[in-house]
Amino acid sequence: MSELELDPSLLETLRTLQQHAVEFVLVGDVAEAIYNNGGFVSGVAIVPGAYGRNVERLNTALQAMDAELGIAGTPASTPVDYRRCDLRELAPCSFLTRHVDVDLDFEPLGTDGYRDLFDEAKHIELAPAVSPLVAAREDLERIGRSSAAPAPYAQPPAALPPEPDDGVYSPADDIRASRSAHSNFG
Repeated sequence: MSELELDPSLLETLRTLQQHAVEFVLVGDVAEAIYNNGGFVSGVAIVPGAYGRNVERLNTALQAMDAELGIAGTPASTPVDYRRCDLRELAPCSFLTRHVDVDLDFEPLGTDGYRDLFDEAKHIELAPAVSPLVAAREDLERIGRSSAAPAPYAQPPAALPPEPDDGVYSPADDIRASRSAHSNFG
């Protein structure tokens, strides 16, 4: 069992998903905290299997946690009855539950979804009856790299000054020099 002490609300969320036999890989803050033996955890992020029966089980688990679409304690501005929707069409999305927020993404950037993450993931026991499949550290890094905003880069100037050919200066090459050579001012 992991020595990491997680908030009971997080554990209850994971336990509910497992009790409903939802197949998922744990990613995000909780997975990072497991590998780093601690850290700030704001909610549960999962990559569920996208096949029909699993999505139905996920929907049932969300209903059992009184979930509603929203983020960071704020319900969605447009009410959506997710129980009548295909969660695969709503994702990526976040749900407010009576425990903690659940972030749901069937195919995070940089991955091909559950099957891609499944191979390297491992079950880690966090508490009795709570042993989620946790994404491999390398996969978490891959998701993080793909999700990060691109680094800004320098823009070249609109027009570059002409480069000297061989270091030999010719007044004809200089715009100012050529104009003054043809000037009417003597």
